[in-house]
Amino acid sequence: MNLKSKIKKHQLEEARCLVIKGLINYQPYIFADDLQTGVGFEFLSQKEGVGLVYWPTIPKELLRSPEMKRFIIDNSDADDFIKANERLRLAYNSFIDQICFRIGDIHNTTFADIGCNSGYFPISLSLRGAKEAVGYDRQDYSKCFNLFNGILGTNAIFSPLYYGGVTHSVSGCKTYDVVLSMMVLCHLSDTLQHLSFLGSIAKKAIFIWTLVADDEDYTIRFGEPNKYYKNDKFPFCFDNMVRPSLKLLYKSLELMGFTNIYEVADNGQFPEVFYNVRNKAIIALRN
Repeated sequence: MNLKSKIKKHQLEEARCLVIKGLINYQPYIFADDLQTGVGFEFLSQKEGVGLVYWPTIPKELLRSPEMKRFIIDNSDADDFIKANERLRLAYNSFIDQICFRIGDIHNTTFADIGCNSGYFPISLSLRGAKEAVGYDRQDYSKCFNLFNGILGTNAIFSPLYYGGVTHSVSGCKTYDVVLSMMVLCHLSDTLQHLSFLGSIAKKAIFIWTLVADDEDYTIRFGEPNKYYKNDKFPFCFDNMVRPSLKLLYKSLELMGFTNIYEVADNGQFPEVFYNVRNKAIIALRN
């Protein structure tokens, strides 16, 4: 999302503050020529830790923080970083295009993004005229939503409710026409229960982008536990590289009543394999 032409000086300062707080880094935004974010470079280089933020003018004292230093790329990687995140933006926008194509009239459609991060998808859908676009996350991204709504004149909503592994649900979550899940399943140990929850709140369709295993059977593979969420206890500690087989994912969607299932291409902008693992984007619709 390129915000350079719309962002005001005070909003750019707010964006910098949110970057410093670690609230904006993962999703691909261009705030200014010297402030850009996104995980695309890490995905394409297959080197986790090379950085999520291009900020060549960052005050040096901020780099004394190990957390901040981890996010800032080496300036010599700037060109590759910018190109990779442009590809990620094009992929994201292609996903949104195809969701809108399959759904039809989004002006009368409600959307929820479960595990929304800083809000790229709810903001984008609101910008396109969605009736309602809501993001849920365990981290409080309300200030990010406020910033983007202010820049773009959108009305996306952040909800502080989040998915609980014990209950396999978001307490108080209502139903929506379309539910999105963007690289969330790969961080959850209760894959089938989470899919069931998504299905229970989706009246018309689910869009899922996730890692998948190549197994021919109904399987789920897990990576090492507690990579990202150090305090999560067993069995919810398996938060890394969780991937159902594509066969299991399809069968699960069918069993929940989604009769029309489509693999969504991103128009070749992003590879189907990164970190040596396949990823798939799927939209599943009810009749």
